[in-house]
Amino acid sequence: MSATTSYSSTLAESELRSLLLRYRQENWQGIQTAENQEKVVEDILQSGCEQVLDSMAPYFVPLRDAKILDIGSGVGSFVAGCRNRGFTAYGVEPDRIGAGAGLTSIQIAAHRLQESVFVSGVGECLPFADKTFDLISLNQVIEHVANQQAVIREAARALKPGGAMYVACPNYLRFYEPHYKIVWLPMMPRSLGSLYLRVRGRNPVMLHQLTYTTNRGLKRLLQSLGKGYLVLDLHREDFLRKLNAESFASMPAKFIAKLIRVPVLGALLKALVLLYIRIREGGCAMVVLRKPGEILN
Repeated sequence: MSATTSYSSTLAESELRSLLLRYRQENWQGIQTAENQEKVVEDILQSGCEQVLDSMAPYFVPLRDAKILDIGSGVGSFVAGCRNRGFTAYGVEPDRIGAGAGLTSIQIAAHRLQESVFVSGVGECLPFADKTFDLISLNQVIEHVANQQAVIREAARALKPGGAMYVACPNYLRFYEPHYKIVWLPMMPRSLGSLYLRVRGRNPVMLHQLTYTTNRGLKRLLQSLGKGYLVLDLHREDFLRKLNAESFASMPAKFIAKLIRVPVLGALLKALVLLYIRIREGGCAMVVLRKPGEILN
């Protein structure tokens, strides 16, 4: 979709960078190193809505008049990006990152737009009517919420029939913790994790705000919505699409694709590759399509 309007920003990029650095320093002190905080800020300045919309494009493309909600909207990058492309977008953010500080992410988000489109609230109790939105995003949010089941059902309630939900989160079967950005044992017990963090000179406050998430766990959570919703694992679907189109770029992937077409051996190899994607993929990313005419169970 081409941009039809531009959102009205009240901040110059230098001002936004300064606010983001202050926010990261106040809220992420002891969680991320100063170097990581600066890198995250630069990534935020370059981010918008493209990554989410592009990854969903094979399965769902919002129409020009679509209404979009970002649950856990943070500093507002996704909402601002959507509005820059002409969508009507809103954000909900409780801002409970780290130990908390004077400057909050929703305050920064509010300064990025002249329109009042950000609401302070939690995903378990959305301040919106049923069937309001065409697209709802929960990007790197579900691992932070108090009640994952309640948040998903609230999002489904606010989603229009024929609409889509995007949900992405870390995969804690990896040897990496993405918030602290350090090596991590898969599903490490919190007591051991807290000790490990203190040894590394880190504050374990973030660890106690997290729920470990995995590809399988996220899929089961989303499938609990019932038959009125179709759940698509984007990493799995992307692999299958490239396999069918024979469009892999790397030589190892092309070689594996050829082996998969070998009778008997290929079926086993395909199952192993899909299992590897599910377990070892860096993050979980799924799309939920609400079928037209269906109601929430």
